[in-house]
Amino acid sequence: MGIEELLDSFNAFFDQSKKKQKKKAEKLAEIIISLQEKKAELKAKIKSEAIKCKKSKKTYNLCKEFKALSKMLKKAVKQQDNINNDL
Repeated sequence: MGIEELLDSFNAFFDQSKKKQKKKAEKLAEIIISLQEKKAELKAKIKSEAIKCKKSKKTYNLCKEFKALSKMLKKAVKQQDNINNDL
């Protein structure tokens, strides 16, 4: 699953009402797991690329993608906590 697909499903989830969000709490858990897996993959890629050349454009782009995934993951976990508190 690509980062754009994850972002689309993530945004679609947060555009729903609270009632629908409660029904889709499992979907949010799946999104969080996917984000965590993608983040771990990126971390490994960054490490291997940094060994080759720390200042390459590919390393820079991987770092930017890692940062974006981290922000999305943080937002998803915060939303999951809000949903769990409302339940």
